[in-house]
Amino acid sequence: MSNSRALLLASAAVSIYVIAAAAGAAFVTAHPPAPAPVLGAAKPKDLDLAELVPPSGRFDYVWYVPAGATVPEIVVAWHFRDKRPVVSWTDTRRYVLTLWTPTERTRGSARWVPHALIRASPFPIVGRAVRLADVTGDRHDDLLVTVMCSVCNHAAAIVSIYAEVDSNVRKIYGHGYLGVAKGPGWDAGVHGRVISETAWGARNGLLWFDEPRGGSSVCCPAFRLQTFLRWTGNRWRVVTKRRVSPLHDRLQDQGYPAP
Repeated sequence: MSNSRALLLASAAVSIYVIAAAAGAAFVTAHPPAPAPVLGAAKPKDLDLAELVPPSGRFDYVWYVPAGATVPEIVVAWHFRDKRPVVSWTDTRRYVLTLWTPTERTRGSARWVPHALIRASPFPIVGRAVRLADVTGDRHDDLLVTVMCSVCNHAAAIVSIYAEVDSNVRKIYGHGYLGVAKGPGWDAGVHGRVISETAWGARNGLLWFDEPRGGSSVCCPAFRLQTFLRWTGNRWRVVTKRRVSPLHDRLQDQGYPAP
């Protein structure tokens, strides 16, 4: 295990998030079940959310994406159970994030097509895990996704951004991986940039990160580094960076997670 991963994963007993919506146990399955396209109502809030989760899964949370300059969308978080053993990880729940986009729309119906964003996270996906902001400049909200590590120190999280580029839904930010296995064999984890003690968000079309720098420990940085980035259509360009005293940093309060 790398030093950075050892820092993030707490060695002592920690509390696992309990999702109220997960009270009913899902069926055990060997592989992530895949939702099929759904023919239903044209308006997102008229859809039966149960139809957007496979029979072997259980619904957890939903976010509605306004149409903006394109079409309204639905983001659904749900979970299933995976019987494959993971060393030192006894929770069999795996959390999924699916984006649903309407096609073949009429006044009363649409064919809703699923796009798998996160396939089998060992960490829950609820609440502020999905935030909406247009960071690509297409006048349609993109998805800022934050998966909090439920067994980590220092507000560790895995972050990524999903957007529609050239008519395809894809990840445009977030490279890396955080898994939970503490030995050889099957792992359960999330792909994305791993952050700690860091707030992030979007403002005026720019993506920003507020991170600790310097000092003798993560909890007590000498300063915080604020980085602002702009999407150019195929990559991220740094617009500006600035150092801020931890005592006078108001930007971090506008982001998530709280450092």
